[in-house]
Amino acid sequence: MSAPSRRSQRERVEESSRRLAEAAIELIAEKGYSNTTAQEIGIRAGYSRAMVRERFGSKAALLEAVLSDYEGRIEVPQDPRTSGLQRALAPILALRDFAAEDPRLLRAVLSLNFEAVHDHDLLRERIQGWLTRLQNGVRCAIADGKVDGSISNLSDAEEVASELLATGIGYAYAWILDPSHYDFEGALTRWHDRLVTRLTGPA
Repeated sequence: MSAPSRRSQRERVEESSRRLAEAAIELIAEKGYSNTTAQEIGIRAGYSRAMVRERFGSKAALLEAVLSDYEGRIEVPQDPRTSGLQRALAPILALRDFAAEDPRLLRAVLSLNFEAVHDHDLLRERIQGWLTRLQNGVRCAIADGKVDGSISNLSDAEEVASELLATGIGYAYAWILDPSHYDFEGALTRWHDRLVTRLTGPA
């Protein structure tokens, strides 16, 4: 029987970064950003009290890395080679793929987003700002889709973008409440397909 292969330095760094990210999200969801310390994050992740500073420099830098990764995966793509319809609906598919690839981390980040409603610090402002950018991106993509012919001229860009954001938040909340019984990936796929039919209807 062969001995298990040793993990590379890169794999160990990725693992520690992931565990720190999960610990940070869990603690902030429980206690709020201001009441969570870098030392607590390191201990919750199973490392030393100084691990957050060694790996990221500060609690703020760790949270920035986590949120930037999450937001970057869900953003509206800017690729001009794709249609407005594809760009407008891309966040739905990105969210679905994220749920398939890393459901634990996604649920933690989504929980943090919902908990931020009760905060009045920079975390809440950060999340509000990102949701606004996401909605604006969808609206612009829909407007582009009406120009390139991939979206019906009857579709109102502002209305659809606002509805898409609100519906996505609703699906995410349902999944957070009961992840073992709610088919999040299936719900997102069916929602995406319904929107394709709706947005490509008669002009």
